Amino acid sequence: MKKAKPFLIGLAILLCLLILVIVYLVFVPLHSEERIVRIKQGDNARIIAAKLSEAGIIRSKTMFIILTKIRKADRNLKPGSYIFGGNTYLWQTVSRLYKGQNESITITFPEGLSLYKTLKKIDASGLATYEELHKAATNPLLVKKLTGFDALSLEGFLYPETYRFPIEISPDSILAIPAGEFFRRLQKEGIDPFAVPDFYDKLILASIVEKEAGDESEKEIIAGLFLNRMRQQMALQSCSTIDYILEPKGIKRSVLTYADTQINSPYNTYLYQGLPPTPICNPSITTIKAVLNAKPNSYLYFFSDRQGKNVFSKTYEEHLAKQRTML
Repeated sequence: MKKAKPFLIGLAILLCLLILVIVYLVFVPLHSEERIVRIKQGDNARIIAAKLSEAGIIRSKTMFIILTKIRKADRNLKPGSYIFGGNTYLWQTVSRLYKGQNESITITFPEGLSLYKTLKKIDASGLATYEELHKAATNPLLVKKLTGFDALSLEGFLYPETYRFPIEISPDSILAIPAGEFFRRLQKEGIDPFAVPDFYDKLILASIVEKEAGDESEKEIIAGLFLNRMRQQMALQSCSTIDYILEPKGIKRSVLTYADTQINSPYNTYLYQGLPPTPICNPSITTIKAVLNAKPNSYLYFFSDRQGKNVFSKTYEEHLAKQRTML
């Protein structure tokens, strides 16, 4: 009897742990990007579980399959487009399958996201492929139609925001939604882009400032600094423009190499004076305003303190001295 007691205690502990694991898998929310899962004729819960697990939407394929059987959601699955993800727990995920198809999907584009990353994010949702979207985003006729500018692409014009897209929508229409929001935000701030001299150049500069600024308070300062460099015919030497070149190659560095700064590209602001040919990301309205209202200053140099801020200098000697103090 005495030997049985520790065994029962151990069994009770294991049972409690099992219950906790089940509760965790079934009822603890998991945050993930929403994505469209297209169910084909003959797909079953096991196939869907594999897709959701690969997308990071569920923690356990086995528990998903068990719940679909409990909810009887695995019976008579109808082919079509279903949306999974968001801040949901497993029971809710299974319920979505049980209730049927969805009509729209939510995608959030953060500030400073490049066109490449924006299109990749849409591609990951299942809404349209990167190739389809890139073809549309670089179509001169569509770019002119959506922006009114003779730009090379929609880079810079796809406003960072959270959107709900119908799941049955063309690539052109997908891009038209954030492009329309871009001009709505400008209008709300009383900015007429066609009345602002060299607005497209200012948008390009705003995209660089968006990537370089540590916080909101630095944006007007950095904009003024870059304007100072251009007035003195100095290269901008923005690390963010090199990051833009490297990004599609899957390269991300905390510190650029010398070889990186020698890449022959019109986006390389170490090699070429002036602005790159297009924006390097989609900036927020506050950054655009910061460029339009850049603070006059005497700064020509700056570097990151690796703590989320930048250190500014008026001369190269001062710049080097401040860098030495940070070592």
